[in-house]
Order: sequence, then structure tokens, then C-alpha cells
Amino acid sequence: MSDIPHPTPSPATPSATPSATPSGATPPRPPLRLGRAGKLALVGGLLLVLLLPHFMIEGVIEERQSYQEQVREGIARSWGPAQSVLGPVLVVPTRAPAPRAVGEVGPLRWDRGAVAVLPTRLGAEARLAPARRKRGLFEAVVYDAEVALTATLAVPAITAEANTELLWREAFLVTGASDLRSAAAGARLSADGRELAARDAPDANCFGTELVRWDLGLEGPPEPGRTLEVTGALSMRGTGSFGLLPLARRAELSVTAPWPTPSFTGAGLPVRSDVTESAFTANWQEGTGQPLVRHLGTSWCQGLTGQATQVGVDLLEAVPTYRMVTRASKYAAMFLALAFLTYVLFELVAGVRIHLVQYGLLGLSVVLFPLLLLAFGEPLGFAAAYAISTAAVVAQASAYTAAVTRRAALAGLFAGILGGLFGFLYVVLSLEAYALLAGAVALFAALSVVMAVTRRVDWAGE
Repeated sequence: MSDIPHPTPSPATPSATPSATPSGATPPRPPLRLGRAGKLALVGGLLLVLLLPHFMIEGVIEERQSYQEQVREGIARSWGPAQSVLGPVLVVPTRAPAPRAVGEVGPLRWDRGAVAVLPTRLGAEARLAPARRKRGLFEAVVYDAEVALTATLAVPAITAEANTELLWREAFLVTGASDLRSAAAGARLSADGRELAARDAPDANCFGTELVRWDLGLEGPPEPGRTLEVTGALSMRGTGSFGLLPLARRAELSVTAPWPTPSFTGAGLPVRSDVTESAFTANWQEGTGQPLVRHLGTSWCQGLTGQATQVGVDLLEAVPTYRMVTRASKYAAMFLALAFLTYVLFELVAGVRIHLVQYGLLGLSVVLFPLLLLAFGEPLGFAAAYAISTAAVVAQASAYTAAVTRRAALAGLFAGILGGLFGFLYVVLSLEAYALLAGAVALFAALSVVMAVTRRVDWAGE
């Protein structure tokens, strides 16, 4: 048997590739790689989440706007509501025997009514003196109005209904307006040069219109075709708007006021209007195609004015703060999306890393813009509030971008983009009629720029 040396076992040596995990321990998970598509999905989800505070801010805007309406209504109750003037109308009371029950005895009862005769021509010249009344941060536009009235009434031969008596001795003229608390004392009216005495008309049963009654003192029915030339004046106070009920064959209304932003309303537009930076003048020519003689019942005033449509003017704010803030807030989602898109492009093109939390903080800065605009707009007005809010958001978001990217050039680019967006929004808000066109063209241009910048991006890469 040969002597073959056996190898001597060597002492155990540690493995060249020792295990990094102790026996029985769970190996660590590799870091989660979302890829560009996953990051975009998270950014899109964050954008949707940030719309919740945006909706809350819109709720605050609506609440403040409702406070403004409450203040305007309160001032109108104290000062005077929107006025609607009724020109001179001839009213002839009527009476007819009331039907009797079988076997009824006692004094004869009468059913009362009226016949209204509208003017063949009605003229009204109104001079408004607008002013502003404030309660706290809220205000309303009020005015004093001086209204000169002229009318021509041709009294026709009126045929009464069967068993109906025309009470010509009680015939009277009426003028009126929505609120006559300040007008009744200074009201005057004359017929054919004879001054008439003013009286209340408590039995008119007229909803929404207060009347002044002017007794004619006739001895009997006038000759058919007799013409009454009526002149008069009313002084009144109102809030917001002024109008005339054109109850005549031909009605002419002229309104003048030192107010630069009128809105002409009602059944017809003025035939002539001149609006300057400090005042306006407008003239209407309207009329009714209905019969000039109307047989009405007990509630004759309601029957006279209930179907009438006025013409007139609203005294609008030069820049309606709450409406402009509401319109600006509707663009907040677009601004938020474009701000996020700019950060995404920084990551794709410039190679910077931006965390999702940093997207969120930037988004909150942009979302707060409408709230700042509302807060500064109430005491300062829309234009000043827009400048302050824009400067604050652009400065905050740009300084934060400089800290996130550590590149001054990117921060400056972001400031230019955001400032350009806010400047563009101000132009869009000022355009009114062309806002949709400008917004659509701008969005198309922005999409074209994004497509050009990202045309070489590998969307499947990390």
C-alpha cells in the first residue's frame, strides 16, 4: 500500500462573498422606481387634491358677495330702492250695483272699479346725481333724481259697461314710483296750467308702486276729444337703477348722470346714447300697442302696471370687484396646472429633482391668489389688489423655486412665466367680450410650446 499523503484539512476561512444579511433577517426592499409616467401621475393626483382648497376659497368669495348684496339691500331700504316711474294717467272711478241674493233687503251695495286713460304722448327727463354709500367694507351706488314730466291726454268718449256709472266728478290723475318717501313732499303737477293738489291713494292696491293722486275737480264728463296738457315734477332717491313705465301711445325718456359705466336695460334700448369717461346721456322712444282706454276692476293700479315693462339704466361699478374676483378664481386651476407643468419641464429638460411635497407647496402658493385678491380688493379695489396679490405670489413662488432648484436662472425663468400668466389674465379679464378667444389661443400656444420643448424626451425612461 503506497504511502499517499492525505491533504491536511485547512481551518475554515471566511467566504470571499459574505452574506450582507444575517441568517434569518429579511432583505431590504429595493427603492421604488416610478419612472416618468408614474411621477406625472402623482403630480396629476396632487393637482386634483389642490382643487379642494380652491373650491373652499370660491365658497369664501360667494359668501362675501352675499354680504355685499345684503348691505346693498339694507342701504336700499334706508335710502330708497331701484325706482320705476309712472307718468300721468287719467283715472275715472266707476261703480255698478252689486248682485243681490234672493230676498236680500237693505241699502244698495256697489262694486267699485276704474277706467284708465293713457296719454297719447308722455315725456320724462331725469337727472341723476349718483353717490356711494358704505357700510364697513361694502358699498352701494345710490342717487338723487329730479324727474320732469309732460303728458298729453286726449279724453275720448268712454262707453261704460252695462249698469256701470262713470264718476267723472271723482276723476283724478296719478303719478307714481317704486318708493315715494322722499318724492311726495316735493311732487307737483298741473293740468292746462292749473296747479293740482296732491293726495295719497291708499285704496289703489298697487304692489310695487306708490301713487300720488291729483284730483281734477271736474263738474261732469268733459267734451269728447278734449285735450289735457299735463306738466309736473318728482324728486326721489333710489339705489342701483332707474326706469320709466312707458304707459302711453308714445313715450320719450331722457336720462343724464355723471356716471361712466351705465348699463341700459328693459324692453328697449335707447335710440341715442352718449357715454364718456365721466358721464352719460341716453334717450328712449317707446310706447304701448295696447288700447289707451282700459276698463279695470277694484285693483285697477295692479291691472295698469302689472303687465308693463320698463326701460331704464343700471348704474354699474366701473370695476365690479366681486365679479372680477370670481372670474379670476375660475382661472386658478389653469394657473396651477401650468405652474406644475413648468416644474415638470425643469425635471425633464434641466435634470433637477423636485419632490412631490415641493410641488404641493408651490401649488398652495398659487391657489392662495384668489383669496389674496379678495382680501385686498374689498378695501383697495380690484386693480390695486391684483397688483399686490400678483407681486406677492410671484415673489413667494420664485424664491421657493430658487431654493428648490438651486439655480437662479430657473428661478428667474419661472418668475417670468408666472408673471406673464398673471399679466395675461388681467388682459383677459379686461377684454370681456373676447375673453374666450384670448384664453383659447393662449392655451393652444402653451400646448405648442410644451410639445416643442418635450419632443425629444424619453417618456419611458427613469
